[in-house]
Amino acid sequence: MNNADVMGRFMEGLSRAPRPPERIEAAPVRVVRDLAYGTDLRMDLYLPRSAPEPTPTPTPVIVWLAGGGWRNQRRGQGPRLARLFAERGYAMADIEYRSSEVSRWPAQLHDVRAALSHLHDIADEYALDPSAIGLWGSSAGAHLALLAAFAADAAPAVRAVVAGYPPTDLLSLNDDALPGGVLGVDPSDPAWGLLGGRPSDRAAAAAEASPVRQVRPGVPPVLLLHGDADLLIGPAQSRRLHDALLTAGTESHLLLVHGADHGFLNTGDWELHPMTATVLSSRTPGADRSVLLTPALIERFFDRHLRTDPWNA
Repeated sequence: MNNADVMGRFMEGLSRAPRPPERIEAAPVRVVRDLAYGTDLRMDLYLPRSAPEPTPTPTPVIVWLAGGGWRNQRRGQGPRLARLFAERGYAMADIEYRSSEVSRWPAQLHDVRAALSHLHDIADEYALDPSAIGLWGSSAGAHLALLAAFAADAAPAVRAVVAGYPPTDLLSLNDDALPGGVLGVDPSDPAWGLLGGRPSDRAAAAAEASPVRQVRPGVPPVLLLHGDADLLIGPAQSRRLHDALLTAGTESHLLLVHGADHGFLNTGDWELHPMTATVLSSRTPGADRSVLLTPALIERFFDRHLRTDPWNA
């Protein structure tokens, strides 16, 4: 009771204290909203502000794809794209794709490809570099980012993918679930909604919609982020993809984030309190080490593959 009384008086005092004046500064990022593409879809662009130039240097682009079980995704759901990484010199595109409640697979992949095509179309208008595109998504969005990058006719401009806790093999989701995790046992399962039925009953479509089954030599480098306590999508899903990429001889890095459940990229906590992760990498196969998952780590991955300035050549 004493603790509650002291805390109550403390909070009351805070509410009466004058607030510090707000700092109002020119926004370092220009935001262009509601650019139309595809089937009645929209994207927002976050563009870095730079000194006026007669011919601006084209800016590499990172496309963000939100999660939501292929059903409930929306723009603005995920990291703060102005800070990650428009303020750091990237153009960030926050795109939409159709809900599985409106259109079944493969409509969502078609929408992602339409967004990429539109970015090429508007590259000159917004000083974008159409030859340097990265994809970054979470959950269902990460799944679509991987499929867009792995497609046999994917644009060579897609040069890197960061995938947060993606479903990678729709036929193995139940096998890879952690104890106590979500199992696809009824139509409420997002994968059922995507495919229009149980994945095992739609095996051909499920295989087509599984990134692990689309891996081939020459696919873009991948950085996988997955919580080792993820009860929605078991971390073995990312491990399956990492192993397939190693077998194909392509670049892959898997961060198994200690104690993290699903959806950690949607909060600011991972920025303020970096989490420890075990890293498995194609650079050192058979070995693992620990790192801190920070925005800078993701930024460095994109820097290495999207930038062509002398620091990143």
